Amino acid sequence: MKSTITIMLLVLYQSCFSQHDLKKKWFFGAEIGNNNIPSYNFNEKKNSIQGGLMVEYYFANSWSLFGRIKYFETGLSFSSSSSFGQFNGAVISIPLDVKKYYNITQSLRGNIKLGFALNQEVKSDYYYIPTTTTDYSKFYGTFNPGLGFDYFISKKTVIYFDVEAYVLGNDRDQNDWLDIVPNSPNNVLLNFGIKFNPSKKMSTEK
Repeated sequence: MKSTITIMLLVLYQSCFSQHDLKKKWFFGAEIGNNNIPSYNFNEKKNSIQGGLMVEYYFANSWSLFGRIKYFETGLSFSSSSSFGQFNGAVISIPLDVKKYYNITQSLRGNIKLGFALNQEVKSDYYYIPTTTTDYSKFYGTFNPGLGFDYFISKKTVIYFDVEAYVLGNDRDQNDWLDIVPNSPNNVLLNFGIKFNPSKKMSTEK
């Protein structure tokens, strides 16, 4: 009886913590979700729809390079004793991240990611006082941390959810105290996506 229970526990453990053999595999897909702009400080509309296309390459079973092209709105508003302003924009963003995966069950994996995004503004509307400069670059970089979950519907099809931030871009307020942390447009995105592996074979490592 004890040996039977031991075997059953070993089988359960193996089924829960085995992982898909993903090394050197490519996935392609798309994502959509909510965009929140925490750098708005007044009564602006902070939420909107965002989306994009993605590609992912696993250079190890638990590590990948994750690249995308995305579109989302952005902006900020501020007020001080000497200045005030509101910026409303939208960007085409190309974030590239390194992702680390953690097995939860055979089909579910958690992940954390960190990377950098290049952003090109396609909309740049400034409502600043006339004496304030608005000659800011429309091409800039932002840091891109995040975390999420992947669920394997099959060996080749995965649905995923993650939350990520786009922060520390170019400063839009020259009156910041000491100018240490840029007063930049910041975004928090919730993504729901699906990705596919186009190869003919995917094995399961046990």
